[in-house]
Amino acid sequence: MDQTSSRQGNILYDWPGEGCESSLKFLDSAQLGPQPYDAVIVGAGVVGCALAYRLSRFQLRVLLVDKNFDVGEGSSKGNSAIIHTGFDATPGSLESELVTQASRQWPTLAEKLKIPYDPCGAVLLAIDDEQEAQLPKIHKKALANGVDDVRLLTPPELREIEPNAPPDVRGGIAVPRESIVDPFTASIAFAEVALANGVDLLLGASIVAVENPDAAVKTLMTSSGKRVTTRILVNAAGLGSRALADAYAGQPFDINPRRGQFLIFDKFSRPLVRGILLPVPTPQTKGVLVIPSIFGNLIAGPTAEDLPLGSPDATCTTKDGLEAVFDGAARLFPRLKGQMVIGAYAGARCNCSQGSYLIRYNDHHPGILSVIGIRSTGLTSSPALADYLIRGLVDNCELKLQEKPEAMDCRPEHRWPGWWRKPFENEDMLRRRPDYGRFTCTCENVSCGEVIDALESPLKPRTLDAVKRRTRALMGRCQGFGCLVALAEVISSRCGIPLESVTKNGPGSELLNS
Repeated sequence: MDQTSSRQGNILYDWPGEGCESSLKFLDSAQLGPQPYDAVIVGAGVVGCALAYRLSRFQLRVLLVDKNFDVGEGSSKGNSAIIHTGFDATPGSLESELVTQASRQWPTLAEKLKIPYDPCGAVLLAIDDEQEAQLPKIHKKALANGVDDVRLLTPPELREIEPNAPPDVRGGIAVPRESIVDPFTASIAFAEVALANGVDLLLGASIVAVENPDAAVKTLMTSSGKRVTTRILVNAAGLGSRALADAYAGQPFDINPRRGQFLIFDKFSRPLVRGILLPVPTPQTKGVLVIPSIFGNLIAGPTAEDLPLGSPDATCTTKDGLEAVFDGAARLFPRLKGQMVIGAYAGARCNCSQGSYLIRYNDHHPGILSVIGIRSTGLTSSPALADYLIRGLVDNCELKLQEKPEAMDCRPEHRWPGWWRKPFENEDMLRRRPDYGRFTCTCENVSCGEVIDALESPLKPRTLDAVKRRTRALMGRCQGFGCLVALAEVISSRCGIPLESVTKNGPGSELLNS
C-alpha cells in the first residue's frame, strides 16, 4: 500500500503512430513505476470510472485501464442517459437496492462533479386494456422498491402532466424523480477526479493475459507486450469481460451484446413533452421510450436485440430496428410523426444469461473480482455499486483502506461543460479569451476555445469522438457535415498532430488516407 501523500496520476495512451504526441505515449512499463498496484481496474466505462473515483479517496496505488482511447467509449456512451429510480426493478435484488440508493445520491453528486442533470420526471403510459390492468402491480412493485413518491394517474391527470399523450390513453403512473443526465460527462468526471487524486489511467491497452492469477502479485500482459503488476484485478470490462475472464480462467458465464437502437430528433421537438414517457415494461425490456435529452433534443428508443458475442454490427443501426423504434415511440407520443430526425445510434448493453449484477469475489483465484452483466441501469447505480464493490474487496480480498485526507471529491467550477454554461455568454470570459467567440460548430454553437479547453482537460482527449463528447461539436443538426474538418484542424494545430493522423476514435480510424 502506498503511504505517500496525494499526487496527480499519469494519463498514458498505448498509441502506435502519429495520432498522439509522444509525451502521452505508453512506451515502457517503467512509466508506471516500480511498485505493483494495489488494484488494477480493467474497463473504463462508467462503472470502472466510478470505482476508480471512490478508491481514489484512499492511500492506494490504482490503475484504470481500457482498450479504447477514451473513457466511457464502450457501452457507457450508447444508452438512454436516464437516472432511474428503480421503481420497476425486481424487489429485493441487488440491482434494486443499488439503483434505489444511487438515485437519491445523484442530485448532490452531479452538482459536485459538474455533470449536467435535470430531474424532469417521467410518466408511464398504459395505452390498452392489458397494460391498464398491469398498473396496480407496477405501482405496488415501486412501493416495494422504496420508491414511495409514485402515484397512479387517471387519463385526465396524465394529460395534465403530458398534454400530448395519446388521446385514448387508459391511465398511468407518475414517477417524479426519474431524471436525465449527461452520460458522457459522468465517466469523464469520475475519471478526472480519480486522476487528480493519484489514480493512473492507461488507455488504448488491451489486457490479453494474466500470467500468474494465483499469486499475491499478478502480472497482466497488454496486447503490445508490456507488463503491469497488481495485487487485485477488477474485471469491469463489460462486453470484454468474457475474454478477460478466459485469461484468468474465471468461473463460466455467458454474455452477449443486447443492441439498443435510438433515434435523435431535432431540438424543435423538445417542447412537445415535459418529461420521460415510459411504456409498460415487458419481461425482456423496458420497451421503447421517448426521452428528452439533457442536450435539448428528443430521443426515442431503444430496441432490445440479442446478438452473438463479438458481433461486428452490435453498434450498427438497421432499417428494421429504427422503424420499430419510431413505431413504438409514436404509440406513446403520436405527435412524433412528422418531427425531424437528425441522427441515429446504437448501444450494446452487456446481457448475461446467468443474471444481471453478477459479482464474483476471488473468481477462481484470490484477489480477482469479476463484475458482470451490468446492463441499462449501470449509469444510475455506478456510485452505489462502486461503494458496494469496495466493501466486498475489503471483506473478501483483504483490501486495506486508509483515508487520504487531502483527496478531492469534486471538480472545480470551470469544469461545467461549455454547452451547459456557454462561455461566449460571459463577457469577462470572452474578453480574456476571444477564441470563445470563434465558432467551430455552428449547429451547437461550440467555439474554438471550448475545443481547446477539451484538448487541454485532464484526460487529454485526442480523438474526434472524445472531443465531440466533451463539447457537442459534430452532434448538431448537420451531424458533422459542416464542422468535421474545422474540428480536426484545431486538434492538429493545438496538439502537433499531422492532419492526416487525426482519428475518429483511435488508430485505424484516421480522418484522411495518406
